Amino acid sequence: MVMGKLGIASDPSHDDFFSAKELALLFEEEPSLEEVREAFGVFDQNRDGFIDATELQRILCGLGLEKVSKFEDCVRMILAFDENGDGLIDQSEFVKLMERCF
Repeated sequence: MVMGKLGIASDPSHDDFFSAKELALLFEEEPSLEEVREAFGVFDQNRDGFIDATELQRILCGLGLEKVSKFEDCVRMILAFDENGDGLIDQSEFVKLMERCF
């Protein structure tokens, strides 16, 4: 469910981009912890237990969000939610990030 909502499995309009309305629909319902873990797994492409700026950039580009996916922007996004200062988002930090979104 989360993967579909993130557009990883499908794009509602099938045009490889998301409108503001489509993005808003992604976050209508609060996901379960299992769905959040599943989403973390997609972001953590190298399976090291962390999301780094490169992985975030790949996901954002895959969602058609190239304008906000410059590497420097991704580093700033990571740092905004990085609680322990290691420059990475671990699963616990990701869960907290998702809780703030809902």
